[in-house]
Amino acid sequence: MIWSRIGAEEDAYYLLDAEGCEAVCGGSSATARDVARLGEVIRRGGAIGDRQIVPEAVAPTIVPGVPDGYPRRVRLPAAPTDAPATLSYHDFWWIPNDPYGSFMASGIHGQRLFISPALGLVIVHYASQIASPSVPQVPLVQAFLKIGTQLCG
Repeated sequence: MIWSRIGAEEDAYYLLDAEGCEAVCGGSSATARDVARLGEVIRRGGAIGDRQIVPEAVAPTIVPGVPDGYPRRVRLPAAPTDAPATLSYHDFWWIPNDPYGSFMASGIHGQRLFISPALGLVIVHYASQIASPSVPQVPLVQAFLKIGTQLCG
């Protein structure tokens, strides 16, 4: 229902589990441009221009932030044990706790959808995930924020 309404250019694909429900931990595939369109709809509270694509009552629940009682700071699973815990995680979204209200979906194989409402920024990043502990993690969240703050002047 949403995919055609956001102006997606290609069909998206996703895996279903044995009961016919969408797999939430992986198995989706779409072009970067179409994922960016989805990110922009989410950033704009479910709207494209003056058309509300996602019902107004539903849109704020997609990324509600971290509710009270949940850990406010977590460490990425591949981070060294002495690395500072800088992110939050809730409802499949990583939240960098920055002043811009940013959040990010991060796929198991290196794909990311970064959304920063206050910076007016949506970044889609497709890459390969390096799983070797000998290779340092690339600070992508910091890079995405740097791009956004530079674009905003």
